[in-house]
Order: sequence, then C-alpha cells, then structure tokens
Amino acid sequence: MAAADRLSALPNDVFQRILSFAPTHEAAATALLSRRWRSVWRRTSFLNLDTRPYAEAEREQYYGTPTLEAFFDDAHDILAALRRPTHGSRRRRHGAGLKRLTLFLEEEAYISKSSWRREGDDAEPGDRVSQLLAEPAVARLEELTIGCVQGHRREYRYFPPLASLPCAATLRVLELTYCNLEPTSPGLAFPCLTDLTLRDCFFLEGYLQDMVDAAPALTSLTLRNVSQRAANPPDSDERIKEPPYFMLPLRLRCPTVTALVLVTYADKKEIKASAAGGSGIELDMPSLRFFRFKGYPVKLSLASPAPGLARVELDVTRRHQDGSCEIMNYEPPSRTIASFSSTRALKMRLGCIEDIVADEDEDAGVILPTFPNLKLLELDGEYKYMNSNTAVAMARLLRSCPVMSELRLRLAMRYNHWYGLKHKNHVGGTFGESMDRFERLASKSSAVDLGGVSELPDALTNNDCEFCCLQTSLRKVTLRFEANEVNCFPVQLAKFLVENAVVLEEMHVDDGIQFWPDHLCYKVAGWRAESSRLKNLPDAAAGLRVCQLQLDKPGEGSNQDPDGPGRGGQDIGWS
Repeated sequence: MAAADRLSALPNDVFQRILSFAPTHEAAATALLSRRWRSVWRRTSFLNLDTRPYAEAEREQYYGTPTLEAFFDDAHDILAALRRPTHGSRRRRHGAGLKRLTLFLEEEAYISKSSWRREGDDAEPGDRVSQLLAEPAVARLEELTIGCVQGHRREYRYFPPLASLPCAATLRVLELTYCNLEPTSPGLAFPCLTDLTLRDCFFLEGYLQDMVDAAPALTSLTLRNVSQRAANPPDSDERIKEPPYFMLPLRLRCPTVTALVLVTYADKKEIKASAAGGSGIELDMPSLRFFRFKGYPVKLSLASPAPGLARVELDVTRRHQDGSCEIMNYEPPSRTIASFSSTRALKMRLGCIEDIVADEDEDAGVILPTFPNLKLLELDGEYKYMNSNTAVAMARLLRSCPVMSELRLRLAMRYNHWYGLKHKNHVGGTFGESMDRFERLASKSSAVDLGGVSELPDALTNNDCEFCCLQTSLRKVTLRFEANEVNCFPVQLAKFLVENAVVLEEMHVDDGIQFWPDHLCYKVAGWRAESSRLKNLPDAAAGLRVCQLQLDKPGEGSNQDPDGPGRGGQDIGWS
C-alpha cells in the first residue's frame, strides 16, 4: 500500500519554509513534482547555495580540478528568477524579496588555479563570488552566511569584500567561517547589523575592533578561534617572514553588545604568559547580559562593570584538544571568574573541581569571590579519588554563594590507578557482588538504611564555616554522578546537603546503575529524619520531595556546539 502524500496538503507558506533548509538546486527540482509547486520555490525568502555537489560531480566526471562554472551559472539564473514577480505573488510585488542567503564555497569557487603552483606563489583571487553578491536580488539582504572549506594555507581562504557589499546597509546578521579578512577593508559600515559571528577567521590586529565599531547596533557577538597578527613593516618582504598569528592578548570594546560567545584555544606560550600576569582577554562591555567562554583557562577581565549580567557559562579544560597531556601553567578558575561575580546564574565545566582552590596557598593566591546575586549554580567536572581538596572546593563554592536557591552538580571520579587495582579483580565477580548486596539488605543494618556513609569531610563540617545559602535560600538540588562506592564523595555531599539545607524542598538524583536499595533516593528521607531527631527539630523529611532522574552518563551533552545564544545554538550542557 502506497504511503499517503502529506506534503501536498501543506500550505504554501509552510512548504516554502521547508524548502529554505534544502540546497537551492534541490528546492528548484520540486517544480517537476507538481504543477502547484512550480513557483513556490521562487517565492522563498531564504536561499542556500552550496558548491560541494557541483564540485563532486565534476571530479567524478573529469577527474580534475573543478571549475564550478555550472554552479555560478545556476546561481545567477536562480537570483534572476527570484527578481521576477510570479503570478499572484503579493509578497514579490510588495518587495519582500530575498532576506537570507547562505553560501558554502570550496576553494575553486574563489581562487583561479593553474595546472601547477609553487608553495610561495601568490593565490589569484577570482571575482565570481563578488559578482554573485552584487546581484540586484541580493541588494536588500538581511542575513548573510558564508562558509568555506578549511584550507591548508591562510592565504588561500576567501576574502569577503565587506566594504563593498551592496547589502551592507540592510544586513542584520553576518556569519563568516574560515575566511581571511586581510587586508583590511576601509570604509566599513553596517548600520543595521545586530548579530556577528566569526569562526576560524584571520585578520590584522585592530581590524576586529574596526568591524565592531562599524556596527553601532551590534548586540550579539560570537568569536570562535579567531586569530590576528601585527601588520608587516612597510619595507618587509612577506615571502621571507611574516609576523606570527596569535589569539592572546585580545582586547575588545563593544558598548552595545549584550551577548558574547567566545571560544579560543590559545597555544602554550600564550597560556603561560596569561598565568604569569600577562595580558589575556580584556573586555569592555558595560551592556553585557550573557557571556559564554570555552577554551583553556586564561585570564579574563571586564574593563568596566556590567550591572545587567544575568548568566555566565565557563567551559575550561587543562587537557590539550588532542588529549595528549594537561597544561600545567594556567589561570586558576578563582581568577578567571573574579570579574563576573555580579552574575545571577553561573555555569562552570571544569576538568577537575579541585582547580577551584588552586593557587590559594601562593602569595598571590586569589580566594573564590563572593557572588552576591547568584541564584543558580551549575558545576560539571571530575573529582579526584580520596582527595581532601575536593571537599574544600565544594565548601568554597557554597560559602561564595550566600543567596543561591538552586544547585546543579554533575560529578565524575577521575581515573585513579590505585582505585583501579583495588576493584580490578573483585572476588566472586558479579555474582559475589550480588550476594554481598543481598546479605547487606537482609541484615537490615543501619549501614544499609543510611548508606554506610562515614564522617563527612572537615571542610564541610567545620564549625567556623558559615554557609548562608543552606540556612536561608537553597531549595533545589540536582545531583548526577556514578556511584562507584557506597561512600564516594557525591554520596557524602548529598548526605551533607540533606542534613544541613534547612529550607531544601527538592532533590533530584541520578546515581547511575545501582541495585534498587542502594539508590540514593531511598536513603535521603532517612538521613533527613535522623538529622532532625539529633538536632531536636521537627521532622523535615515530610516536606522534602526526592526524585530519581533518568539514567544519564556524567559528561553527557558536553560536546554540543557552543555557538549561541539564540541563533547560533542552544545552551550547552544539561538541566
């Protein structure tokens, strides 16, 4: 039995929206399927032009370097067709026109290649892409996205003619990926630009500031692995030696930006210089409300206060991207987040949570700052096996957030050689482990009822420590971890929070795959009741709601693209 044709039942506006996500040559091909659809694709406001299908077809047919002449011929024909009003098209008569254009370019689209070329030869830039962007149908474009393949050399990346774009006056969104913004383009002007995204782009020092200054309405900025270099001296020969590219230091002034996403993986020398007190990343953004940073731990600072700062997300790791080794000289997280203490929500992903107290014993050590406005704290990271600094780091966090109302934790134990040897050859294997659990359950001992949790770490129970949030504000805790042992640190922490958070109302727990009596959710009420009894307080267990979360692996969801907020992507992480 043939499947029903559900696309034909869709309204034209919905079908146009679906076609906007497809490559334009495929969208135009729908005209062959139905008489009703012959003009639908021409009324779309979104265009997606991709050179890859054309390049692949030419390589299969000619076994040589693609010329992409067919792509540019089709692209010009499509843009010309979009200019012609269709029968009964009110939108076209009223000038709605093309609003969003996405271009993906292979190297052959913008570089004229000869049969052979030496390493030192200059690339010959082609003007075919510029002619495409000069089409009248593109003149009132609002969103422009240009992506290129990752070239082997920076010189062979596409140089977009930003200063001469016909749509510069109407452009609201600009996204550039793997582009070379050298040389600089004088006379930049983007009066309507609100969203700017640069990924893996190269430019001369100071040009990024020029782009920002040319966009007085800019509110959202995303920078991902952008590199800059100093300009060559006037009499220098670029073929002999050019100044190296660098990511740090980075100084940027954006008075109107409210959302900033910054991804940067600097090299070892830049990280070491930042940790030694050198220049890292200095931002002057008084209107900032959202900030997301991902990369190695480097110096971050705000040159001017940002009183409206609502959310900060830091994803820092000391492990190299290739996983080879860890960075030893780095900026401690306590310094990294010092300038963002006014935020109302903080999300941190650390390679090791003990890094929070790193450098405290040094003469120039910085204690974690106080977050007077923080309501939500999220922490994702590994902890070391039987390390005293683990509890110290958690105590620092609790003490630094006096008005926190919600705490979300995702913890995973870092690999430990001795722990691995201890549990490598468990006597009896799975059967022996099952019998051990059965015997503990049958004994009905207090160790089973209360989980066998030993005395809590001194850093959390020291009488000199005052955790204001536990007394007045903390009402919800979410805890995700893998319970490797009955007495592991996350279990100890959960017991401490249940016993000491006076106004706690909800605890959501995912403690991995366990036998049902060992799940933490079955022990929380007992801990709460026992604590109330010992303190001669009314039983608070009845007012505490405990939920077992869906099984989840620690660290899951940590590899999502950090571009955002809003257009570029969703929030990384978990809830």
